[in-house]
Amino acid sequence: MKKFWIIFLLFISCTHDRNEDLCDKGKPIRGIACIEIYDPVIAPDGTEYSNSCYAQTDGWDNGCLVKKND
Repeated sequence: MKKFWIIFLLFISCTHDRNEDLCDKGKPIRGIACIEIYDPVIAPDGTEYSNSCYAQTDGWDNGCLVKKND
């Protein structure tokens, strides 16, 4: 049974991509209506959006966005 767990853990550690960037830009989402409230955010690539909705429709995950300090 121990051999099984050792092989299992080795398999999992080998298949996990350590260089995976969790804040990569995804595919844009079309057909979403965003509210027009100015609450600027900055995406990891430096792009500034007027609010998080616009950034999300452009493919960014909300967890990757940073609120812009005025």
